[in-house]
Amino acid sequence: MTPELDSKLCSTYPKMFVNRHGDMKTTAMCWGFECGDGWYNIIASLCANIQHHIDWKNEQRERAIKYNDMITEAGYGNKEPLQEYYKGYRDIDEQIEEALEKGLRTVPDPIPQVVVAQVKEKFGTLRFYYDGGDDIIDGMVRMAESMSGCTCEECGKPGSRRGGGWIVTLCDEHAEARGIYVNDEDK
Repeated sequence: MTPELDSKLCSTYPKMFVNRHGDMKTTAMCWGFECGDGWYNIIASLCANIQHHIDWKNEQRERAIKYNDMITEAGYGNKEPLQEYYKGYRDIDEQIEEALEKGLRTVPDPIPQVVVAQVKEKFGTLRFYYDGGDDIIDGMVRMAESMSGCTCEECGKPGSRRGGGWIVTLCDEHAEARGIYVNDEDK
C-alpha cells in the first residue's frame, strides 16, 4: 500500500494502529500494510465499523452504569439525579416511579479496543490480525476478508482469484498486465 494511504489509515484510526511503527519483536505492523491499494476501501470501511461498534457499545455501557447509579440513589431517597435525567418530561414523578419499578438496566460487557497486529495478503485474500474486540468484530473481519476475494488488490474493481502458484485477486486488466491468463481461451 502506498505511504499516503498507509498514513491516512493510521491517522484516522490511531487507537487501532497504535503499533504501526512498533518494534518487529512485538508487532508485524512495523512492515505496514502488506497489500495493494485496491483493498484500501475494504480496510478503511472495516476499521470505521470496528471503531464505531467499540465506541457505541462502550458508550451504552457507561450510560447503563450511570442510570443504575441514579436508580440506586433514588432508592435511598435521593431523587435529584433522576429528576434532572427526566427533566422536560410531563410528569417527572410518574417517570421516576416507573423507572424505580423497572429497576436496574443490564450493563453490557466492555469491548476491549482492537489493536491491529498485521494486515496483509495471503492466498489472494486479505488477512487482518488483531487483539481485542468481540464476536461481532470477528464477523466484520471475516466479511472484509471475504470481500477481498472478489476485489482487485491493485485497483479495487471487481476481480477474481488467479494463479496456480502465487494466488492473487485481480481484475482482468491487472491480470493481463502481469501476464496472467484471464480465462481458459487465452491459454
